[in-house]
Amino acid sequence: MSLSPSTADSSTVPQQSADTQHNFTLDVVGGLALLGLLVVSVWEFGGFTANQQLYYQTGTHGGNFKLLTTISMLFDGKMLSLLAMVFGAGIILFVQKKEHPVEISAADAHIRRMMWLMGFGVINAFLLVWPGDILFQFGVLGILLFAFTRMKSRGFFIAAIVCTFIYCGKQYWYYSDDKNVYKKYTAIKVVEDKFKADSTIRAKKDSTDRTKDTVLLKDTLLRNKLNDSLAKKNDTLTSQQQEDKGNWEGTVKRNKYDAGAAKENNKTMQARNWKKIAYASMQKTQQKESYWLYRIGIWDIGSMMFLGMALMSIGYFSPRFSSSKYLVVGLLALIAGTLLAWYRIHYQSLKLADYAVYIKEHSIPFNQFLPIEKLLMALGYASLVLWFLRMSVFGWIWKAAAAVGRLALTNYIIQTVVCTLFFYGYGFGYFGRLKQWELYFFVAELAMVQIVFSVMWLRYFTMGPVEWLLRTLVYRKRLPIKRVPGAEF
Repeated sequence: MSLSPSTADSSTVPQQSADTQHNFTLDVVGGLALLGLLVVSVWEFGGFTANQQLYYQTGTHGGNFKLLTTISMLFDGKMLSLLAMVFGAGIILFVQKKEHPVEISAADAHIRRMMWLMGFGVINAFLLVWPGDILFQFGVLGILLFAFTRMKSRGFFIAAIVCTFIYCGKQYWYYSDDKNVYKKYTAIKVVEDKFKADSTIRAKKDSTDRTKDTVLLKDTLLRNKLNDSLAKKNDTLTSQQQEDKGNWEGTVKRNKYDAGAAKENNKTMQARNWKKIAYASMQKTQQKESYWLYRIGIWDIGSMMFLGMALMSIGYFSPRFSSSKYLVVGLLALIAGTLLAWYRIHYQSLKLADYAVYIKEHSIPFNQFLPIEKLLMALGYASLVLWFLRMSVFGWIWKAAAAVGRLALTNYIIQTVVCTLFFYGYGFGYFGRLKQWELYFFVAELAMVQIVFSVMWLRYFTMGPVEWLLRTLVYRKRLPIKRVPGAEF
């Protein structure tokens, strides 16, 4: 597939031959999204966990909080959404592919591809020990969304909007659950206050009886003791009430920094034993690939894949639209998304300060509009990249980003291997030892290495080693990987 001269200057942006079945624009956006994804992934890799972030979010709101807020607004969730958008567009590109290395239908090739991608995800999550793996989720959604690939562009847009609003509805649903838990907790507190008041009354009565000088004192005290014993038995919360009280107290506890938990987590991840680290990470991995995917991921990732399909179907990733339209869409989407991000961060601070007060004073959760925020920011980023491509500037940057995108699967696995070896105890053991800003320097260094690697690799090969393995498994045939001398990028 060639990039039209109207899209970018042919002297600065490489052309692609028809048999590569790649879209240069998608490679650029995908490459940038993959590198940006590491900015947030390094939090979990390096031990800057959600618990550790609470230390800054509930503290004095100094420099670390401001840095965390900036990264959260610009990157958190946005790069994953952008990557899902590119993946959805790539599905349309793949199923419309006319020729394959072997006799196979596009449907069979696509399903095989997604199933092997899920397999790679399982390996990445459990063997390479990356609980934040996205390959498995992308594979599952790739299979589910295949049934919709014959829809028109309008259908894709409607599906993206529907998934986004369902995602928003889920956010409110979970907030309503918290409100119900708090309501039960307040009712239990009323009961406990009554128990306390009754106990005080009995204590005063018993004290009064002891001061009486009467021959019946002994009988009175024995009777009071028996009545008090029966009263205390009745003044005990039921098992259901204790569970409801514990649910709210657990919710409040999760909103507070736990130094003990942070210390224990660092100790576990710094262990020299791979088995111990893998076992400790297994619960998070299982939660991400089952519970989270079912409740949130299917709508989160699905909405962005549908949007990518819609944009591909209307030619958004081709020279069909003017540069001014890309600029306008990009700026408006980023401005609106940034405002929603500010709204989320502001009200999250109120929630963390006192969740009970927040629930009493606010009808919607702080993250109610997070799905729309991520969609707008991802669309804005993609549009600005497309605008820069149309303006024919920074050609060398787009070449480098496209190289990373062409080797997206390989680079994603490389990120896991390098990060786990650098941070986990069976490697260099830097988990929890670097400050927040130092993690971003690590990201910059790894990004530079991946850019150089990708550019150099594509000088001699047509695809990355993991991409080659995936294609070989899909088509069940050993395929050539070396670049023909003189062939274009």
